[in-house]
Amino acid sequence: MQKSVILHFPRTLLDKPIISHIVKTFDVEMNILQAAIMPEEAGHMFSILRGGEKAVQETLAFLERLKVRVLFPARNLVLHEEKCVHCGACVGPCRTGALSVDPETRRVSFDSERCIACNLCIPACAYGAIESVSEHLRAANGFLEDGPSGEPMPPSGAGSLSPSSA
Repeated sequence: MQKSVILHFPRTLLDKPIISHIVKTFDVEMNILQAAIMPEEAGHMFSILRGGEKAVQETLAFLERLKVRVLFPARNLVLHEEKCVHCGACVGPCRTGALSVDPETRRVSFDSERCIACNLCIPACAYGAIESVSEHLRAANGFLEDGPSGEPMPPSGAGSLSPSSA
């Protein structure tokens, strides 16, 4: 099993060997594609987890117990479901049909297998519901700071991600 993840670490965890613990304990590989982790600041990492399905699920549960915010990008896109109003503006520029409107429910859906990460959908969305992973991580550098309880404050509008809808 392979999963792309964006991990947002609160600063209280930055001095902990979390990644080495994951690799040793859960027998998963972590291919770190991009990271910004600085002492005394919140950090983030874009990584691919590889391993058996149970091992990957246990890894994700472990991260959630540590209060690491876990996001699941689809291809090179971060989809903010809570921002999407299902207007369909992103569907027109999508040449591959990865984004489509269900004729019955009138909801936008996303098929990550058809996506070629051309990013034409991003500027089409006036609501900011679609962004590239690199833009998400760049924004995290400026907006992620620990809140009063020591947990990371999410970038504006960030939330659960799913390849099933935009």
